Amino acid sequence: MRQPRVFLHIGAPKTGTTYLQNVLWRNRDALRQAGVLYPGLSKDAQFHAAMDLRQAYFQEHLNPAVPGAWERLVAQARGWRGDVVISHELFSMLDVQVARDALAHLGWAEVHLVCTARDLARQVPAVWQEDIKNRQVLSFGEFTRELSAPGPATHYLANLFWQMQDIPRVLDTWAATLPPECVHLVTVPPAGAAPDELWSRFSQAIGINSIGGEIDLGCEPNRSMGIAETNLLRRLNLALGDSLDWPAYDVLVKDFLALSVMGAHPSVPLALPLADHEWVGQRARRMVDALSARNWRIIGDLDELIPAPVEQHSRHPDDTTDGELADAAVHALAGLLHWARDHTPPRQPAWRRGAVRISQRHASLRQLRRRYLAVKARRGIHRSR
Repeated sequence: MRQPRVFLHIGAPKTGTTYLQNVLWRNRDALRQAGVLYPGLSKDAQFHAAMDLRQAYFQEHLNPAVPGAWERLVAQARGWRGDVVISHELFSMLDVQVARDALAHLGWAEVHLVCTARDLARQVPAVWQEDIKNRQVLSFGEFTRELSAPGPATHYLANLFWQMQDIPRVLDTWAATLPPECVHLVTVPPAGAAPDELWSRFSQAIGINSIGGEIDLGCEPNRSMGIAETNLLRRLNLALGDSLDWPAYDVLVKDFLALSVMGAHPSVPLALPLADHEWVGQRARRMVDALSARNWRIIGDLDELIPAPVEQHSRHPDDTTDGELADAAVHALAGLLHWARDHTPPRQPAWRRGAVRISQRHASLRQLRRRYLAVKARRGIHRSR
Protein backbone atom coordinates (compact mmCIF):
# COMPACT_ATOMS: atom_id res chain seq x y z
CA MET A 1 0.00 0.00 0.00
CA ARG A 2 1.31 3.42 -0.95
CA GLN A 3 1.47 6.32 1.46
CA PRO A 4 -1.82 8.28 1.54
CA ARG A 5 -1.79 11.64 -0.20
CA VAL A 6 -3.27 14.92 1.00
CA PHE A 7 -3.97 17.53 -1.67
CA LEU A 8 -4.04 20.90 0.09
CA HIS A 9 -5.73 23.55 -2.09
CA ILE A 10 -4.65 26.93 -0.70
CA GLY A 11 -6.46 29.44 -2.95
CA ALA A 12 -6.07 32.10 -4.13
CA PRO A 13 -9.40 33.86 -3.45
CA LYS A 14 -11.59 34.67 -6.47
CA THR A 15 -10.02 31.95 -8.61
CA GLY A 16 -13.09 29.71 -8.76
CA THR A 17 -12.48 28.34 -5.27
CA THR A 18 -16.14 28.53 -4.21
CA TYR A 19 -17.21 26.67 -7.35
CA LEU A 20 -14.60 23.96 -6.83
CA GLN A 21 -15.53 23.56 -3.18
CA ASN A 22 -19.21 23.28 -4.07
CA VAL A 23 -18.41 20.54 -6.60
CA LEU A 24 -16.29 18.68 -4.03
CA TRP A 25 -18.97 18.95 -1.34
CA ARG A 26 -21.82 17.98 -3.65
CA ASN A 27 -19.92 14.91 -4.91
CA ARG A 28 -18.34 13.78 -1.64
CA ASP A 29 -20.16 10.41 -1.74
CA ALA A 30 -18.97 9.67 -5.28
CA LEU A 31 -15.45 10.73 -4.29
CA ARG A 32 -15.48 8.41 -1.27
CA GLN A 33 -16.47 5.51 -3.49
CA ALA A 34 -13.45 6.37 -5.66
CA GLY A 35 -11.19 6.39 -2.58
CA VAL A 36 -11.00 10.18 -2.11
CA LEU A 37 -12.14 11.95 1.07
CA TYR A 38 -13.33 15.54 1.20
CA PRO A 39 -13.41 15.84 5.00
CA GLY A 40 -15.71 17.86 7.20
CA LEU A 41 -19.09 17.29 8.80
CA SER A 42 -20.49 20.53 7.36
CA LYS A 43 -19.92 22.61 4.25
CA ASP A 44 -18.09 25.24 6.34
CA ALA A 45 -15.79 22.80 8.13
CA GLN A 46 -12.74 23.62 6.01
CA PHE A 47 -13.35 27.38 6.37
CA HIS A 48 -13.47 26.86 10.13
CA ALA A 49 -10.22 24.88 9.94
CA ALA A 50 -8.48 27.70 8.07
CA MET A 51 -9.71 30.23 10.62
CA ASP A 52 -8.56 27.98 13.45
CA LEU A 53 -5.05 27.76 11.97
CA ARG A 54 -4.93 31.55 11.71
CA GLN A 55 -6.31 31.91 15.26
CA ALA A 56 -8.23 34.88 13.94
CA TYR A 57 -11.69 36.36 14.18
CA PHE A 58 -13.70 37.05 11.04
CA GLN A 59 -15.26 40.51 11.09
CA GLU A 60 -14.61 40.59 14.86
CA HIS A 61 -16.83 37.54 15.31
CA LEU A 62 -15.66 34.16 16.60
CA ASN A 63 -17.77 31.26 15.45
CA PRO A 64 -17.92 28.65 18.25
CA ALA A 65 -17.21 25.97 15.63
CA VAL A 66 -13.75 27.42 14.90
CA PRO A 67 -11.65 26.47 17.98
CA GLY A 68 -10.20 22.98 17.37
CA ALA A 69 -11.58 22.78 13.81
CA TRP A 70 -8.18 22.14 12.19
CA GLU A 71 -7.39 19.26 14.56
CA ARG A 72 -10.82 17.72 13.94
CA LEU A 73 -10.32 17.96 10.17
CA VAL A 74 -6.84 16.42 10.35
CA ALA A 75 -8.09 13.60 12.61
CA GLN A 76 -10.82 12.75 10.10
CA ALA A 77 -8.33 12.84 7.23
CA ARG A 78 -5.85 10.66 9.10
CA GLY A 79 -8.51 8.04 9.70
CA TRP A 80 -9.05 7.67 5.95
CA ARG A 81 -6.92 5.17 4.05
CA GLY A 82 -7.10 6.82 0.65
CA ASP A 83 -6.39 10.28 -0.74
CA VAL A 84 -7.72 13.43 0.92
CA VAL A 85 -8.60 16.85 -0.54
CA ILE A 86 -8.61 19.92 1.72
CA SER A 87 -9.55 23.25 0.16
CA HIS A 88 -9.94 26.83 1.30
CA GLU A 89 -8.65 30.11 -0.08
CA LEU A 90 -7.83 31.52 3.37
CA PHE A 91 -4.89 29.10 3.62
CA SER A 92 -3.14 31.58 1.31
CA MET A 93 -3.04 34.09 4.19
CA LEU A 94 -0.86 32.00 6.51
CA ASP A 95 2.69 33.01 7.31
CA VAL A 96 5.71 30.69 6.99
CA GLN A 97 5.66 29.35 10.55
CA VAL A 98 1.94 28.54 10.61
CA ALA A 99 2.20 26.91 7.18
CA ARG A 100 5.05 24.72 8.41
CA ASP A 101 3.04 23.75 11.49
CA ALA A 102 0.09 22.81 9.29
CA LEU A 103 2.29 20.67 7.04
CA ALA A 104 3.78 19.00 10.13
CA HIS A 105 0.27 18.03 11.25
CA LEU A 106 -0.09 16.29 7.87
CA GLY A 107 3.29 14.56 8.15
CA TRP A 108 1.72 11.09 8.06
CA ALA A 109 0.82 11.67 4.39
CA GLU A 110 2.47 12.69 1.15
CA VAL A 111 1.36 16.32 0.91
CA HIS A 112 0.66 17.92 -2.46
CA LEU A 113 0.11 21.65 -2.69
CA VAL A 114 -2.47 22.98 -5.18
CA CYS A 115 -2.84 26.68 -6.00
CA THR A 116 -5.29 28.20 -8.48
CA ALA A 117 -4.35 31.52 -10.10
CA ARG A 118 -6.13 33.99 -12.39
CA ASP A 119 -4.86 37.04 -14.26
CA LEU A 120 -4.65 40.21 -12.19
CA ALA A 121 -6.85 42.28 -14.51
CA ARG A 122 -9.76 40.03 -13.53
CA GLN A 123 -8.66 39.65 -9.91
CA VAL A 124 -8.51 43.34 -8.97
CA PRO A 125 -12.21 44.16 -9.66
CA ALA A 126 -13.34 40.78 -8.30
CA VAL A 127 -11.50 41.20 -5.00
CA TRP A 128 -12.72 44.80 -4.63
CA GLN A 129 -16.30 43.60 -5.03
CA GLU A 130 -15.72 40.81 -2.51
CA ASP A 131 -14.38 43.37 -0.04
CA ILE A 132 -17.55 45.43 -0.52
CA LYS A 133 -19.62 42.30 0.17
CA ASN A 134 -17.67 42.01 3.43
CA ARG A 135 -18.88 45.55 4.40
CA GLN A 136 -15.82 47.52 3.29
CA VAL A 137 -16.25 51.05 1.94
CA LEU A 138 -13.21 51.92 -0.23
CA SER A 139 -14.09 53.16 -3.71
CA PHE A 140 -12.46 51.35 -6.61
CA GLY A 141 -10.21 54.33 -7.31
CA GLU A 142 -9.03 54.42 -3.69
CA PHE A 143 -8.45 50.66 -3.76
CA THR A 144 -6.31 50.66 -6.92
CA ARG A 145 -4.27 53.67 -5.79
CA GLU A 146 -3.32 51.72 -2.66
CA LEU A 147 -2.55 48.59 -4.72
CA SER A 148 -0.39 50.32 -7.32
CA ALA A 149 1.90 52.17 -4.92
CA PRO A 150 2.27 50.19 -1.68
CA GLY A 151 4.18 51.87 1.12
CA PRO A 152 4.47 52.13 4.90
CA ALA A 153 1.01 53.68 5.22
CA THR A 154 -0.73 51.40 2.71
CA HIS A 155 -4.35 50.57 3.49
CA TYR A 156 -4.70 47.12 5.07
CA LEU A 157 -6.98 45.92 2.26
CA ALA A 158 -4.17 46.48 -0.25
CA ASN A 159 -1.70 44.60 1.95
CA LEU A 160 -4.24 41.80 2.30
CA PHE A 161 -4.69 41.67 -1.47
CA TRP A 162 -0.97 41.16 -2.17
CA GLN A 163 -0.67 38.73 0.72
CA MET A 164 -3.13 36.40 -1.04
CA GLN A 165 -2.74 37.34 -4.72
CA ASP A 166 1.06 37.43 -5.05
CA ILE A 167 1.15 33.80 -6.19
CA PRO A 168 4.96 33.32 -6.07
CA ARG A 169 4.94 34.59 -2.46
CA VAL A 170 2.04 32.33 -1.49
CA LEU A 171 3.65 29.24 -3.00
CA ASP A 172 7.08 30.03 -1.56
CA THR A 173 5.47 30.28 1.88
CA TRP A 174 4.06 26.77 1.64
CA ALA A 175 6.37 24.93 -0.75
CA ALA A 176 9.76 25.49 0.87
CA THR A 177 9.86 21.97 2.36
CA LEU A 178 8.05 20.15 -0.44
CA PRO A 179 9.62 18.57 -3.55
CA PRO A 180 8.76 20.48 -6.75
CA GLU A 181 6.76 17.58 -8.17
CA CYS A 182 4.34 17.95 -5.23
CA VAL A 183 3.50 21.58 -6.05
CA HIS A 184 0.73 22.10 -8.63
CA LEU A 185 -0.24 25.48 -10.07
CA VAL A 186 -3.58 25.53 -11.89
CA THR A 187 -4.26 28.55 -14.09
CA VAL A 188 -7.88 29.66 -14.38
CA PRO A 189 -9.03 29.50 -18.03
CA PRO A 190 -9.70 32.82 -19.76
CA ALA A 191 -13.20 34.17 -20.27
CA GLY A 192 -15.09 32.19 -22.87
CA ALA A 193 -13.55 28.82 -22.02
CA ALA A 194 -15.73 25.73 -21.56
CA PRO A 195 -17.65 25.87 -18.23
CA ASP A 196 -16.06 22.65 -16.97
CA GLU A 197 -12.47 23.50 -17.96
CA LEU A 198 -11.47 24.72 -14.49
CA TRP A 199 -12.77 21.55 -12.87
CA SER A 200 -11.01 19.47 -15.52
CA ARG A 201 -7.69 21.12 -14.66
CA PHE A 202 -8.26 20.93 -10.92
CA SER A 203 -9.25 17.26 -11.05
CA GLN A 204 -6.07 16.58 -13.01
CA ALA A 205 -4.06 18.27 -10.25
CA ILE A 206 -5.60 16.14 -7.51
CA GLY A 207 -5.48 12.93 -9.53
CA ILE A 208 -9.19 12.22 -9.93
CA ASN A 209 -9.63 13.11 -13.61
CA SER A 210 -10.18 9.42 -14.35
CA ILE A 211 -13.59 9.53 -12.59
CA GLY A 212 -14.64 12.80 -14.23
CA GLY A 213 -17.70 11.26 -15.87
CA GLU A 214 -19.20 10.43 -12.47
CA ILE A 215 -18.87 13.95 -11.05
CA ASP A 216 -21.94 16.21 -11.05
CA LEU A 217 -20.82 19.67 -12.21
CA GLY A 218 -24.22 21.30 -11.80
CA CYS A 219 -22.99 23.80 -9.18
CA GLU A 220 -23.38 27.46 -10.15
CA PRO A 221 -20.29 29.68 -10.10
CA ASN A 222 -20.19 32.39 -7.46
CA ARG A 223 -22.49 35.19 -8.67
CA SER A 224 -21.08 38.65 -9.29
CA MET A 225 -22.81 42.01 -9.03
CA GLY A 226 -22.51 44.72 -11.65
CA ILE A 227 -21.19 48.26 -11.31
CA ALA A 228 -24.45 49.78 -10.03
CA GLU A 229 -25.15 47.02 -7.50
CA THR A 230 -21.61 47.11 -6.09
CA ASN A 231 -21.71 50.87 -5.63
CA LEU A 232 -25.16 50.67 -4.07
CA LEU A 233 -23.87 48.11 -1.57
CA ARG A 234 -20.87 50.32 -0.80
CA ARG A 235 -23.20 53.21 0.02
CA LEU A 236 -25.35 50.89 2.11
CA ASN A 237 -22.23 49.87 4.07
CA LEU A 238 -21.51 53.55 4.76
CA ALA A 239 -25.07 54.03 6.03
CA LEU A 240 -25.08 50.85 8.15
CA GLY A 241 -21.67 51.27 9.75
CA ASP A 242 -21.39 48.63 12.48
CA SER A 243 -25.09 48.68 13.37
CA LEU A 244 -25.50 45.07 12.19
CA ASP A 245 -23.33 42.43 13.84
CA TRP A 246 -21.51 40.16 11.43
CA PRO A 247 -23.82 37.09 11.62
CA ALA A 248 -26.83 39.28 10.73
CA TYR A 249 -24.91 41.10 7.95
CA ASP A 250 -23.63 37.78 6.57
CA VAL A 251 -27.15 36.34 6.22
CA LEU A 252 -29.16 39.43 5.27
CA VAL A 253 -26.72 41.50 3.23
CA LYS A 254 -23.94 39.30 1.88
CA ASP A 255 -25.77 36.03 1.22
CA PHE A 256 -29.26 37.27 0.46
CA LEU A 257 -29.12 40.85 -0.81
CA ALA A 258 -25.77 40.77 -2.63
CA LEU A 259 -25.71 37.16 -3.86
CA SER A 260 -29.35 36.15 -4.32
CA VAL A 261 -30.97 39.48 -5.26
CA MET A 262 -28.42 41.87 -6.79
CA GLY A 263 -26.24 39.07 -8.18
CA ALA A 264 -29.14 37.47 -10.02
CA HIS A 265 -29.59 40.38 -12.47
CA PRO A 266 -26.33 42.38 -12.58
CA SER A 267 -26.00 45.62 -14.49
CA VAL A 268 -22.83 46.56 -16.41
CA PRO A 269 -20.13 44.01 -15.45
CA LEU A 270 -17.09 45.14 -13.47
CA ALA A 271 -13.86 45.39 -15.46
CA LEU A 272 -10.42 46.85 -14.92
CA PRO A 273 -10.38 50.40 -16.38
CA LEU A 274 -7.84 51.41 -18.98
CA ALA A 275 -6.01 53.73 -16.54
CA ASP A 276 -4.97 50.76 -14.36
CA HIS A 277 -4.07 48.33 -17.12
CA GLU A 278 -0.40 49.28 -17.46
CA TRP A 279 0.70 48.79 -13.86
CA VAL A 280 -1.43 45.66 -13.47
CA GLY A 281 0.14 44.16 -16.62
CA GLN A 282 3.65 44.93 -15.38
CA ARG A 283 3.00 43.31 -12.03
CA ALA A 284 1.45 40.25 -13.72
CA ARG A 285 4.47 39.78 -15.99
CA ARG A 286 6.83 39.92 -13.01
CA MET A 287 4.78 37.23 -11.30
CA VAL A 288 4.80 35.02 -14.41
CA ASP A 289 8.58 35.42 -14.73
CA ALA A 290 9.00 34.34 -11.10
CA LEU A 291 6.72 31.33 -11.59
CA SER A 292 8.55 30.33 -14.78
CA ALA A 293 11.80 30.10 -12.82
CA ARG A 294 10.36 27.43 -10.50
CA ASN A 295 10.12 23.74 -11.31
CA TRP A 296 6.55 23.40 -10.17
CA ARG A 297 3.95 21.51 -12.17
CA ILE A 298 1.85 23.88 -14.29
CA ILE A 299 -1.64 22.77 -15.31
CA GLY A 300 -2.90 25.20 -17.90
CA ASP A 301 -0.70 27.94 -19.32
CA LEU A 302 1.22 30.70 -17.51
CA ASP A 303 0.43 33.03 -20.41
CA GLU A 304 -3.19 32.96 -19.19
CA LEU A 305 -2.01 35.00 -16.19
CA ILE A 306 -1.04 37.89 -18.48
CA PRO A 307 -4.00 40.31 -18.77
CA ALA A 308 -5.65 40.58 -22.16
CA PRO A 309 -5.92 44.04 -23.75
CA VAL A 310 -8.67 46.13 -22.18
CA GLU A 311 -11.42 47.85 -24.15
CA GLN A 312 -10.74 51.53 -24.79
CA HIS A 313 -14.19 52.61 -23.56
CA SER A 314 -14.66 50.29 -20.60
CA ARG A 315 -16.63 51.77 -17.71
CA HIS A 316 -14.78 52.78 -14.56
CA PRO A 317 -16.20 50.81 -11.60
CA ASP A 318 -16.86 54.06 -9.71
CA ASP A 319 -18.78 55.55 -12.64
CA THR A 320 -22.49 55.16 -11.85
CA THR A 321 -25.39 57.53 -12.38
CA ASP A 322 -28.11 58.32 -9.84
CA GLY A 323 -30.60 56.65 -12.16
CA GLU A 324 -28.63 53.39 -12.22
CA LEU A 325 -28.33 53.43 -8.44
CA ALA A 326 -32.06 54.11 -8.09
CA ASP A 327 -32.94 51.19 -10.39
CA ALA A 328 -30.64 48.88 -8.42
CA ALA A 329 -32.13 50.11 -5.14
CA VAL A 330 -35.72 49.48 -6.29
CA HIS A 331 -34.79 45.96 -7.38
CA ALA A 332 -33.04 45.33 -4.04
CA LEU A 333 -36.03 46.68 -2.09
CA ALA A 334 -38.40 44.39 -4.01
CA GLY A 335 -36.19 41.43 -3.14
CA LEU A 336 -36.15 42.37 0.53
CA LEU A 337 -39.96 42.64 0.57
CA HIS A 338 -40.26 39.13 -0.88
CA TRP A 339 -37.82 37.91 1.79
CA ALA A 340 -39.83 39.60 4.55
CA ARG A 341 -43.04 38.02 3.24
CA ASP A 342 -41.48 34.54 3.28
CA HIS A 343 -39.95 34.96 6.76
CA THR A 344 -42.77 36.76 8.62
CA PRO A 345 -44.93 34.40 10.72
CA PRO A 346 -48.66 34.47 9.86
CA ARG A 347 -50.76 36.75 12.04
CA GLN A 348 -53.42 35.20 14.26
CA PRO A 349 -57.05 36.01 13.43
CA ALA A 350 -58.35 39.15 15.11
CA TRP A 351 -60.89 37.23 17.25
CA ARG A 352 -58.11 35.00 18.64
CA ARG A 353 -55.85 37.95 19.46
CA GLY A 354 -58.77 39.58 21.28
CA ALA A 355 -59.58 36.41 23.22
CA VAL A 356 -55.96 36.09 24.36
CA ARG A 357 -55.89 39.72 25.54
CA ILE A 358 -59.11 39.21 27.55
CA SER A 359 -57.81 35.98 29.13
CA GLN A 360 -54.65 37.76 30.22
CA ARG A 361 -56.68 40.40 32.14
CA HIS A 362 -58.84 38.00 34.22
CA ALA A 363 -57.41 35.39 36.63
CA SER A 364 -60.24 32.87 36.08
CA LEU A 365 -59.84 33.08 32.30
CA ARG A 366 -56.04 32.74 32.58
CA GLN A 367 -56.51 29.54 34.58
CA LEU A 368 -59.04 28.21 32.08
CA ARG A 369 -56.65 28.99 29.21
CA ARG A 370 -53.78 27.14 30.93
CA ARG A 371 -55.99 24.07 31.34
CA TYR A 372 -57.00 24.25 27.69
CA LEU A 373 -53.34 24.46 26.55
CA ALA A 374 -52.38 21.56 28.87
CA VAL A 375 -55.15 19.35 27.44
CA LYS A 376 -54.14 20.33 23.91
CA ALA A 377 -50.51 19.44 24.63
CA ARG A 378 -51.48 16.02 26.07
CA ARG A 379 -53.60 15.27 23.02
CA GLY A 380 -50.70 16.22 20.77
CA ILE A 381 -48.38 13.83 22.63
CA HIS A 382 -50.99 11.04 22.41
CA ARG A 383 -51.41 11.54 18.64
CA SER A 384 -47.64 11.52 18.06
CA ARG A 385 -47.38 8.22 19.96
